[in-house]
Amino acid sequence: MKPIIGVVEWPYTDKDNDEIYEIRTNIIEWIVRAGGKPIGIFPTQIQDFVNTRLRDLSDMTKEEEQDLNDTLNMCDAIIKPGALKIYNYERYIYHYTLEHDMPYLGICGGMQIMASDSRDMVENVRNYSDVIHHSKEEYVHLIKLEEDSKLKIMLKKDKIMVNSLHNYHIKDEGNNSIAARAADRYIEAIENNDKLFHLGVQWHPELLPESDENSQIIFGEFIDAAKTYQKRK
Repeated sequence: MKPIIGVVEWPYTDKDNDEIYEIRTNIIEWIVRAGGKPIGIFPTQIQDFVNTRLRDLSDMTKEEEQDLNDTLNMCDAIIKPGALKIYNYERYIYHYTLEHDMPYLGICGGMQIMASDSRDMVENVRNYSDVIHHSKEEYVHLIKLEEDSKLKIMLKKDKIMVNSLHNYHIKDEGNNSIAARAADRYIEAIENNDKLFHLGVQWHPELLPESDENSQIIFGEFIDAAKTYQKRK
């Protein structure tokens, strides 16, 4: 049976001013191509996420946590895509993957969750760097893969070209290992070597062409890890 990949959905106001939950189509397509079955993971709270400041949102109740656990128990891996805000239910999901050694792929904001539970750990990238870190171009800058990192072993390359769409960067890797840096030394990928598959990338592999070999490998290895988790859970 194909592994079930939970994709964390985030609140958003669309062009019609409707409040919706969003997942990029590209992520779903990469999961399907790699051999997984995607499902959306929603918060179990009823909150005005869009219009309420993060600090004013209430914590989950025990019942809401259990309801979210029930959903996560169905999954074999989690993808946390990038978003404009990081909510506590998304941090809860990440800690669930840590506790259960469930494969986790954090993209952009999903990587920032891996590094820290605090927004104090990120800085505005545009104020500090000469490297372009926010562009709609398909490939924007090189990153160097760290020696002995799982990512370098996985991709079998020293450097790769990536896209770049983020406004913030992490100050340090937290409880993880650095897997890649840009030329300005900003961290572009982190990994938890104690887990089956816990990888965070600052770029967006899901937005690169279907022919991009590095994205193929990342999503392929992620789905393979989900299959391993599925067999042992």
